[in-house]
Amino acid sequence: MRVRKEPYILVVDDDPDMLEIITTVLDTQPYRLRTARDGMECLELAEEEIPDLLILDLLMPRMDGFGVIRELRSSPKYANLSIIILTTVIEDASRRRYELETGMGMDVQDYIEKPVAPAELLNRVKAILEQPYILVADDDPDMLESITSVLRSRPFKLQTAKDGHQCVEMIGKKVPDLLILDLLMPKMDGFGVIRELRKNPRYADISIIVLTAVIEDASRRRYELETGREMKVQAYLEKPVAPAELLRRVNEVL
Repeated sequence: MRVRKEPYILVVDDDPDMLEIITTVLDTQPYRLRTARDGMECLELAEEEIPDLLILDLLMPRMDGFGVIRELRSSPKYANLSIIILTTVIEDASRRRYELETGMGMDVQDYIEKPVAPAELLNRVKAILEQPYILVADDDPDMLESITSVLRSRPFKLQTAKDGHQCVEMIGKKVPDLLILDLLMPKMDGFGVIRELRKNPRYADISIIVLTAVIEDASRRRYELETGREMKVQAYLEKPVAPAELLRRVNEVL
């Protein structure tokens, strides 16, 4: 069985007393914690290792929380980083300021106004960290958009890959709870991805849903002829698939 690493949380606040309070609460859970005192230090630490969750104050020296969000969301590397804002600033005012400064909505997963009760903070953190992580691999950008649009209707953390090599590289950095995989892709096709994952004990139990235009029987025969093994996937869906059916099969596998 795959062993999950302890979730890594980066807490950013210029108030040392508030940092102490937050980390004391979070230390009651099996989390890895690091802290930063301003936005610049936050970005430096995120560059070293992308956290599973960023808890971010807004009013800080050198670079404030608005600047941190702007920098992170402008980079594909951090596009799927989960962020909780924990601040004294009223939420509506913060969102309006960010939208006026950037022309975009403030893309954060939760917003909490200080002070917050310890139990409430833990519940909000757990709600985000326990979301299943799904990686979708398909070389068709329209299909990627279609699939992720459907999945965004549920509390999933999503990332996408445009070919098999990128898919395998991303799995090497973070193992998903579910891989939704097309078969016909450049550089490395879906058959190659399955072959690479199933021969590595670290990835051997990753749940895979194949979602492709290729007929299932033909795909399974090809894989068996090429590898001498059965194509072990948890579900096989032929495109096009109805949104309700995709969600049903994803929930079944998860």
